[in-house]
Amino acid sequence: MRKLPLWADFDQEDLDLLLRTGAVRLARFGSGETIVEEGNYEKTFFVLLRGVGRIVRGGRLVADLDTPGTIFGEMSFVLGKGRTASVTADTPCDCLAVNMGYVDFLPSPEREDFLIRIFRRLAVVVTQRLGSANARKAALLTAIRERRQTLAAHIAAERAAITTLRRELDGLDTSDDEEVLRQLLNRNY
Repeated sequence: MRKLPLWADFDQEDLDLLLRTGAVRLARFGSGETIVEEGNYEKTFFVLLRGVGRIVRGGRLVADLDTPGTIFGEMSFVLGKGRTASVTADTPCDCLAVNMGYVDFLPSPEREDFLIRIFRRLAVVVTQRLGSANARKAALLTAIRERRQTLAAHIAAERAAITTLRRELDGLDTSDDEEVLRQLLNRNY
């Protein structure tokens, strides 16, 4: 547990207390099992230790969950509202489940200290996540812009080709040949 960045600000005594009280426990999920359900309010968030899952919001895939140490499900606790997405295990997953309801039972100074340390770590996680998402958005917007430019150039080239073909078609005068053919067909031999 100590190797995970989430717990960098905690000493071993704090970590032992979290484990003893059940505030942090190992949670195992089978393939296809829902870990977090969109809309549910819970004070538990998770740290992926092993496995692969997917994050879905409103029926659309938002992200793959495949990096050990990834924190997910924290928004419900932080925002005080229902989960913003569902997380489903694609393979068997082992996670640390962190029940923040435990904090409610700590004495005031300890509770505030604990929350400050957790929120500090969560702020780093969310900032990194936003940075990655913004970089991905920028890359996608650049790709869209490049595709539009390519498409516009392709459309312009096709229009020019069609114009050339129309000019050639307009230049073909077959009326004389049609008249000759008609005359030949009307002759009696």
